[in-house]
Amino acid sequence: MKVFEGKHVLVLERDGWQYVERKKGKSAVAVIAMTDGGQLVLTEQYRRPVDARVIDWPAGLVGDEEGSSDPAETALRELEEETGYTCQRVELLAEGATSPGITSETVRLYRAFGLRKTGEGGGIGGEKIEVHTVALPELPSWLSRKQREGAVVDLKIWSGMCFLM
Repeated sequence: MKVFEGKHVLVLERDGWQYVERKKGKSAVAVIAMTDGGQLVLTEQYRRPVDARVIDWPAGLVGDEEGSSDPAETALRELEEETGYTCQRVELLAEGATSPGITSETVRLYRAFGLRKTGEGGGIGGEKIEVHTVALPELPSWLSRKQREGAVVDLKIWSGMCFLM
């Protein structure tokens, strides 16, 4: 049952439990991308819900644009739009719920192979995404420094690291 409809989200109720669902793009993708030189490609972007800059993998919504309902294609597109990197292929690593107590959203975590820098990145439509490249051994200390500076580290970063070991 619909409780509320906003511009971008719905508040629904099922069996007495209220939860949020996006109107478009009900699932998301995130891409673990590493250069041949061992540098992980990360994004940093201001996110209003947490009122902070968030460190994340390149990521985006599946189906938020016409003709973009394929998750792997979305992963390729988001990697290029956000970071300026293209890749030869992506491989699905895992899929799961992001916060099942409040939202129906799921995320697919992909690994990119054959990275090549082809553009500047930064996102589209005024996203203002900052791109970082960080060596895997330096990642924990780099993330800790970013947190001390006030950034929020998306948990997908920490969980994605297990696929890099």
